Amino acid sequence: MNKIFKIGMMFAVVIGLTSCYTYDDPAPTKYWTADDFADSQMISIKDFKQLFYNEYGTGSSSLAKTYEVTEDYVISGKVISSDQAGNVYKAVYIYDGTAAIELKLMVSNYVYYHVGQTIFVKTKGLAIGNYRYMLSVGAMPSAEDIANGYANTNIDTQPDLVNHIFIGELGKLTASDTIVVNASNYTTALTDADLGCLVRFEGINYKVGNYDGDIYPQYLEVTYPDGQTAGVYTNKYYDQENLIPTYAYNYGNDRYYGSSWFGYGNTTSGTGNYIVRVSGYADFADQPLPEVGANGNLTAIYTKYSSRSGGFIKYQLLLNSYNDLQGFYTTSSK
Repeated sequence: MNKIFKIGMMFAVVIGLTSCYTYDDPAPTKYWTADDFADSQMISIKDFKQLFYNEYGTGSSSLAKTYEVTEDYVISGKVISSDQAGNVYKAVYIYDGTAAIELKLMVSNYVYYHVGQTIFVKTKGLAIGNYRYMLSVGAMPSAEDIANGYANTNIDTQPDLVNHIFIGELGKLTASDTIVVNASNYTTALTDADLGCLVRFEGINYKVGNYDGDIYPQYLEVTYPDGQTAGVYTNKYYDQENLIPTYAYNYGNDRYYGSSWFGYGNTTSGTGNYIVRVSGYADFADQPLPEVGANGNLTAIYTKYSSRSGGFIKYQLLLNSYNDLQGFYTTSSK
């Protein structure tokens, strides 16, 4: 009985102590401002990317190169991407009015970094990496990353996130945060300085057929024959497989990237042609592609991609969500 009494008293003390605390009023979220980084060197994203270009240039010899940031630079920008739909993967794109860049982070970034919100990045100790002509900011690469052609890696540990990524106040995107391209300016509106930016392509057409040595639409099948660890990649075509053309391949347990062609004018090469590349894990992967020749508006992150050696360059569009496709479908078909 004495033992039971002591246990009961201890339980009562614990309850009494915890009742002294309230959980109804958590500490307010800290929103960082430029003033918090007065001891660091604020730099525009354009000038930050130029650090890499000054070292390696912009040609094919710059691919897979790593620039380690050794100065106490801070960059900031609005979030212009979202991974909520599953098409953006382990990345957040930010834009400051001068340029945009990809932050290599983790999954479910939309929970922590909202579209329109400002993010500050302390870049000392991080790396600017070039993957197939796209610059990103991430952690320094491992030997395995380098062997696989990656010039940096994801900032995905809590200590690294706390030391490098700082959230600013919530906000919204404005008209000035999006580049507008249309049939009258598509030959001059975009340059490689705009890579990573959010772009609205107005009055763009959905196309099918041969473009720059490839056939669209298509998907990229990945298999591992005989249990090998290295994947074998094969371009497959919906019509040859008797499948309805969709933004990506999502059947059963197989999910593969899909590629479709949008563009201006009648040319089948060069300026004005873009590839919309969609993950098989996107929540709109199995949505049917538009009717051939359909015209509409498309908003996406502007990216560039090449072979590992720098050839076969294509400009690709990264959709944040299915809602960023407007006008390609009738009300009844979308």
